[in-house]
Amino acid sequence: MKEELKKVIDRLQQHINLAPSEFLKYPEGELRRKPAPNKWSKKELLGHLIDSAANNHHRFVKIQLLPSPMFVEGYAQNDWVRIQNYNEKDSQQLVELWKVYNEHIVFIMQNTPEENLELKLKSEDAFENADTLFFLMKDYVDHMDHHLKQIFV
Repeated sequence: MKEELKKVIDRLQQHINLAPSEFLKYPEGELRRKPAPNKWSKKELLGHLIDSAANNHHRFVKIQLLPSPMFVEGYAQNDWVRIQNYNEKDSQQLVELWKVYNEHIVFIMQNTPEENLELKLKSEDAFENADTLFFLMKDYVDHMDHHLKQIFV
């Protein structure tokens, strides 16, 4: 199981190494542009990934502290993005926050004891196959893969 987690960590580390400089290559107007009124801009997508990091940071720690199976609550993703108004945040600061938060997520993953990877959870959101801490960690990076592809099209 630890080897499988290492692959997840390596994928996340690759994103941390590459995404910031690629994101900042876009002109500000392109970063703020919404492809449709109900779609997120590139800045909002990155902001959503920060929100995901914040929510999953808590989950990754709490699952190791609370009785198993821990209930994992969802969050109102669109409202989080709307309230934080990511389109108006400085792009460099946005990227730095995303990067630092994900470096911390890597640190948490690296320091998770192997036996804790099998801790069970129940979820409000339907995480696909995410019924253990390991699968929640993997789902976190899979979710990031999806949104980074949207940003870098």
